[in-house]
Amino acid sequence: MTSVSLRASFLKIMKEELEKLVAAGKISRQHVEPLLQLVQSGYAMHRSWGFGKIKAVDTVFARLTVDFQNKPGHSMDLGFASESLKAIPSDHILARKASDLQSLRQMAALHHLDLIKLVLQSFGGRATLEQIQQVLVPDVIADDWKKWWEVAKHELKKDGHFLVPVKKSDPIVYQTKEISLQERLIGDFRSAKGLKARLSVANELLKNLSDLTDKNTAVTEAINMLNVEIVSHQRTLPALALEAIFVRDELRLAASAPGVEGELTPVAVWSQNLKLGQLLEQVPAAKHKHSLQSFKDSNPQHWHEALLGIVNTVSAKLCTEIAHLLIHEGKLAPLKEMLARVISQHTAGSELLLWLSKERSDAFADILGPEVFRAMLTAMERDQFNEKKSNKLRDYILDDQELIVELIESADLEVIKDLTRALQLSPCFDDMDKRSLLARIVKSYPAAQALISGEQSKQDSSLVVSWESL
Repeated sequence: MTSVSLRASFLKIMKEELEKLVAAGKISRQHVEPLLQLVQSGYAMHRSWGFGKIKAVDTVFARLTVDFQNKPGHSMDLGFASESLKAIPSDHILARKASDLQSLRQMAALHHLDLIKLVLQSFGGRATLEQIQQVLVPDVIADDWKKWWEVAKHELKKDGHFLVPVKKSDPIVYQTKEISLQERLIGDFRSAKGLKARLSVANELLKNLSDLTDKNTAVTEAINMLNVEIVSHQRTLPALALEAIFVRDELRLAASAPGVEGELTPVAVWSQNLKLGQLLEQVPAAKHKHSLQSFKDSNPQHWHEALLGIVNTVSAKLCTEIAHLLIHEGKLAPLKEMLARVISQHTAGSELLLWLSKERSDAFADILGPEVFRAMLTAMERDQFNEKKSNKLRDYILDDQELIVELIESADLEVIKDLTRALQLSPCFDDMDKRSLLARIVKSYPAAQALISGEQSKQDSSLVVSWESL
């Protein structure tokens, strides 16, 4: 007798035993089929106790014994078990982990797609990256998960049975019908809603150009569709239109495709009457460098004046890219002149000062002095007054152990005393942070201890006289 027929005979006997329990009133008729499924699969899932292996069925006392991870040998009433447990098929990834973990580890090492397919089919044909990682790490994949996934993801994208989404939170889908990578990407590109979504697919197309069967056809269609949307977004969403122009040109360059007559160029966006700082901030940070170079090329005469005019109004990240471009193009002197002016006038913003604090290169050595710290306190107080939620400059001052010391190293004691008093009165730091900053000053300049102690003693020098002494 084969193992299949033996199993069928066992299930038949089990069904007869369960029918007897129904007749005896120990379980209900509706419990029979779920219990048979549990017995047949040999594994179960409970919403609170998780995955478990069925160890025994006692038809005399109407009990089921299950080994859960944190409740081994747990005994359950058959009726309760049928209602609270869900049968897990023996080919489910969780069942395979319990019965044959070594073969799964071998599969992970040699056959990435087979393992991913097993996981997806175990979860109804789709699962998110987080779900896949949770079920495989660390039992099946004990080593570097990120490295393993990068290799597997590349294979998934090339295989026509898997749909790999752009967003990590969306599920990866297994489909029986095979669809080529090119067909899938162009299909995603056509169905994408809005230019932003279409750009995400265009970037995927760019990354996978070498794996496409006919990249010229794919790129030509993508460029034509992008050109239509660039025109419609040029005035309403210029930053998005600019990003689309960049991606379009990168696609063309990668595929060596010819240009399209009459298509919009970056000049068409930059020549509009726009708020330059706001537009640049709306461009993804990864495109800042490209955007600034594009702006320079479009405004060869006055680009540096325009950038100097906004550098005190943008984020520290954008400040970095603007400064690098200015320095690279020989505009360090006007940049330093602008910095010296806004610092001395205490109009420097916290983002600009944050960039300068991180930069601290020899090129700005003559600017980085005690006046910069005064400007920082002013900028932080201004942010606090304007109820700015984050204060990255304050956090950086606290985290960088050397910053204050370096800024005041050229100052005389009177200036240090003045800065100390300003720090003690500043509402931007709590008492503990103030003590920490003052301690840094005293450690490097012990002479400042008397000044700090003196200020403290003045506050505590009130005269107390008893009635008896009078």
